[in-house]
Amino acid sequence: MKLPVEITSNYPMFIEIDVDKFGAIFADMAADEQVAALAAMVEHMKPHHAQWDYISIELELPEHSELRNTLRDVLFPVVL
Repeated sequence: MKLPVEITSNYPMFIEIDVDKFGAIFADMAADEQVAALAAMVEHMKPHHAQWDYISIELELPEHSELRNTLRDVLFPVVL
């Protein structure tokens, strides 16, 4: 699967992608590639630490409750 990318400026560079296609490509990756992609995202977010707060606030919105709950269940399973 190809992910079309549109570059709209030289610097700063703004790249627009179809998030559904990005998700599909991520889902098709092997587990080690998925972990590497997540690690790269976290690494690139380091200079933007406050963005984690914005993401957290966004995930608390009612329209994101299914995603929030799925992430909690997957990343932090309840161990009995």
